[in-house]
Amino acid sequence: MIIGVGCGQKPLSDGGTQIVGNEASNTNNQEVPTTEKGTSSENNKPATNLSSDSKEVPVNVPVEDAHKEDTTLSQDKDTKQSTKIQVYYTDTDATLLQKSEYEIHFANDTEKYQSAFKALQDDSNPDLISLWSKITLKTLSFNSGKVTLDIHMPDEARLGAGGEQFALDALKNTLFQFEEVKSIELLVDGAAVESLMGHADLEHPMVR
Repeated sequence: MIIGVGCGQKPLSDGGTQIVGNEASNTNNQEVPTTEKGTSSENNKPATNLSSDSKEVPVNVPVEDAHKEDTTLSQDKDTKQSTKIQVYYTDTDATLLQKSEYEIHFANDTEKYQSAFKALQDDSNPDLISLWSKITLKTLSFNSGKVTLDIHMPDEARLGAGGEQFALDALKNTLFQFEEVKSIELLVDGAAVESLMGHADLEHPMVR
């Protein structure tokens, strides 16, 4: 039986989940523009001899003002943490799960799991297929070891039986790598549905 994954993707198998490693990291490079400042004079005349139509351009910019924004951005960045995690996708043949290294940035636990889910949606690697890229995360919360996700799933995000199982395994493998996460509650538009896509039973909650 061959089941399609979205538009233009290769069929997903109904076979058991297999996992292989594939390391890839995302890095963000920020280039800070520089400006050159210079002065000029005409016949070495002092500024007091300028006509009323002339405009005097200041040549010195206070260092405090010039770097105020950079300092604020730097302080915001310092409050963030970063870590590398394993995120799960399928191969281009959609026959097995593959894990890929991904760097996330966060200020608290909620942001950490939101970043992990966002990594699940990343389809920028041509060698991997994201099973969650078309699904919208509405809310996410963490309490007493349980991560609760409320998602919206459009029709084009629905997969076949094999794809559905891969999607659930990818979610569990990605979130359960955090030791403090003991269970996952997955809701669809606020409802605890019996099946995510109509093929596999959905536990409420999913546990390790």
